[in-house]
Amino acid sequence: MRFLKSSLSKNVIYLFIVQGSNYLLPLLTFPYLVRVLGVETFGIFSFTQATFLYLTLIIDYGFNLTATQEVAKNSQDKSKISELFWGVSCSKILLFLIAITIIFFLTSFIEEYKQYSNVLWCFVPALIGNVIYPVWLFQGKEEMKWLTITSIASRVMILPLTFIIVHDSTDVAIAALIQSSANLIAGMIAIIILVKKKWIGKCQLKSKLIISNLRNGWHVFISTSAITLYTTGVVVVLGFISGPVAVGYFNAANTLRNAIQGLINPITQALYPRVSATITSDRKAGIILIKRSMNILSLTTAIMSIFLFFAAPILIEISAGSGYEHSILILRILSPIPLLVALSNVYGIQVMLTHGYKKEFSRILLSVGLISFIVVFPMSYLFSEKGAAITLLLAEILVTFMMFIFVNKNKLLLP
Repeated sequence: MRFLKSSLSKNVIYLFIVQGSNYLLPLLTFPYLVRVLGVETFGIFSFTQATFLYLTLIIDYGFNLTATQEVAKNSQDKSKISELFWGVSCSKILLFLIAITIIFFLTSFIEEYKQYSNVLWCFVPALIGNVIYPVWLFQGKEEMKWLTITSIASRVMILPLTFIIVHDSTDVAIAALIQSSANLIAGMIAIIILVKKKWIGKCQLKSKLIISNLRNGWHVFISTSAITLYTTGVVVVLGFISGPVAVGYFNAANTLRNAIQGLINPITQALYPRVSATITSDRKAGIILIKRSMNILSLTTAIMSIFLFFAAPILIEISAGSGYEHSILILRILSPIPLLVALSNVYGIQVMLTHGYKKEFSRILLSVGLISFIVVFPMSYLFSEKGAAITLLLAEILVTFMMFIFVNKNKLLLP
């Protein structure tokens, strides 16, 4: 990893620690939850959590990419950073109000959500945390150590509560409240750090800042919405069609896949602001950085995918225990996804976005999202959780293929 400069290496390490808290620490409670809640109630928990992720997406609005890029370009300009911070924060507050309105609608008029309304509302603290937690600011300034501190501190604080308070299926709402509290606590710690570091100036409440941020993030928002359509959307559709038991089997496998796949996120998250800044100043150096990172990511995730396929029976047995044998096949179907996601991340985010192809990027993801969202209905009806897993795998294959074709057709990786 000679191509990684010292500061980038440190950021990758910090983000590995962050991902450890985001994925590995929750995995400590995962085996406990799937056992004490049972397949059906764990399915209810997963169904409402998937819905909450849609609402989180509304508040994120792509700021973790667009705002990160702007901070990376203006990291030493306090006036510009302050303008970005207040513009993004005000935008997020507006989007939060929209998300709350959607929850009221879902729990008032849709029967499936009426039954689990208490569980859904218990995820609201995470939405508040999303509003106040400026991940994009820390990433753009390449101050990953503060992300590490806030993430680990918040999760360590709430981790024991799951074992102390959650005892059976009747405690599913409490489990949701505990899980969602981590993001809120992390956001509160982050605000304290911002105040002490004096990175932000006086509050600027300007409508033009909100409009500008929303306009700038629109294409990325459509892109991330499309991704959620064929990832998280699979869980929601499966819950409506096949019920919570099928969701329980699917999510037991998908949680493990996400945890293993999450290990590459530190590299991709640390690379994006660096690639964005390097492409702007020295395109040739930026292309070299992208190619070398792709080689590392491809090899690493290929090993992950092979491991998931062959170790599926052992992983399911250790994490979920008896009663989740159906999840073994699901995990094997999903096993190639870490490799596919790594490749699509390089072609899409590191190449297309840094070269300014936001519209084309969003069109690819939106088209795949719509296709997979249509396909998942008959697939879930005919093959239940297996159909949902196959749909997700095919969607990732199609995304990677389409981005590969676009990048090569436009010769974006040529110096």
